Amino acid sequence: MDEIKITLKSRLTNLNPTLRFLHEYFLTSGLEKEQADEFTTAVDEILTNIILHAYKDEEGNIDLLVDNDGTKITVKILEKGEPFDPEKHTFSKEKIKKGDFEGIGFEIAKKLSDNFTFFNLGLEGKEFQLEKKLPRKHITQIYNPEEIIKEEPKGVIYELDVARPEDAEDIAKLIYRAYGYTYAKDELYYPDKIKEAFRKNKKFGVIVRTKEGEAVGYFAVLKSTDSKIGEVGEVVVSPNHRGKGLMNIMMQALINMAKEKGLLGLFGEAVTVHTISQKVNAKFGFKSTALLIGMFPYIKYKGFEVKQPRISVVIDFLHLINRKNAEGYLPERYKNIIKEIYANMGIKVKNKRVKNFSLSEGSKVDTIIDYDKGFSLFIVREYGKDFIKRIKKQFDTLQDKGIKAFFIDLPLDKPYTKYITDELNQIGFFFGGIMPLFHKEKDYLRLQYIDLEFQPDWIHVYSDMAKRLKKFVFKDMKKWKK
Repeated sequence: MDEIKITLKSRLTNLNPTLRFLHEYFLTSGLEKEQADEFTTAVDEILTNIILHAYKDEEGNIDLLVDNDGTKITVKILEKGEPFDPEKHTFSKEKIKKGDFEGIGFEIAKKLSDNFTFFNLGLEGKEFQLEKKLPRKHITQIYNPEEIIKEEPKGVIYELDVARPEDAEDIAKLIYRAYGYTYAKDELYYPDKIKEAFRKNKKFGVIVRTKEGEAVGYFAVLKSTDSKIGEVGEVVVSPNHRGKGLMNIMMQALINMAKEKGLLGLFGEAVTVHTISQKVNAKFGFKSTALLIGMFPYIKYKGFEVKQPRISVVIDFLHLINRKNAEGYLPERYKNIIKEIYANMGIKVKNKRVKNFSLSEGSKVDTIIDYDKGFSLFIVREYGKDFIKRIKKQFDTLQDKGIKAFFIDLPLDKPYTKYITDELNQIGFFFGGIMPLFHKEKDYLRLQYIDLEFQPDWIHVYSDMAKRLKKFVFKDMKKWKK
């Protein structure tokens, strides 16, 4: 993920140069001119309102974080100006008729963005998140579906090579040929998204071709932007070439490449609709560390009758370093299952005792929202006295926006993690598992909340540890789910 941080003083004279830069960035990122104009106007409305109203009697800083993940551009605006309640400053056509333009800035920002969310962060101020989706051409807009799915086996000699930007179109064809419209990561249907990800070194992978040059297999690692690990997150083998051991060959190649690139670990999000990917992960030494309920929306999987409203995943992790010991502040309620997870990875974990600690006034929490997939992840960087109040506010805001699945990552190296789980349980969060080295090369405890009913028989797991996790997670869900 690209990230740009801009800090500006709350002066109207700073607006034009900032907006000109953003507009150019939006254009070079792939937005059409009209879309770039709209998104720039949306940002302009929020910044102008902050300067004129939040900082009307003072001068302060405004931080902008701009991300481009290849599918959308996200702009986060953070400020610590005068508090306000947006519900008391709503827009209406009746007000406009009377010459009252209250709330129109928010309304414009919502209309000109694909997604818009406001968070009151208490002592940490306010946060505005705006999203604009990038326009891309689907593979079926480039070729007729009949042209794509035509494929005849062309011999049994295969050649493995590193995947490159110029392979993007063949990869998109391969995904469509194997999965139709059912593959979970829709960015793989857009050749220019694939090409851009390779060019910007966001992922690396391998491709298998027949001797005649036909692409029949693809496997890639998506590099984490928050830690030196990667996700074995994109894989496909053409239907006419399955059962030839291609997935095993590609997985071993990826593991070797990840080691050469200095990654500390690899993980997979293996769906629980079936156990195929879990079995492949286990064969190469991946260990199950978490079971995440309802992480993705319903997808029609070829050959599998899927009844649940959302899809769950097992997190399988492979350490690429020699790691025998770990330590952390383990919550009393979860210490035994956490020790089991570490032991299954061959790691002895020390449960640290709390001697003393203090909390700052404000918490530092990153909020990642995926509106399309209907889930949100809170990553705790630092605990503050306002932590629970802040999480509850953001939780309520996102529920109102239709988010169904919530996850929160708690740092095991922070003493407060030992106690805060009790309060999160009261909200309805339950155990998810351990996320090894997931943020800044540190281990995190993941809790989860799902705003839907789930049945254990919907979840199919393979490893003994995954079976243990399934039993524990559903027991904990039953205890705490609201």
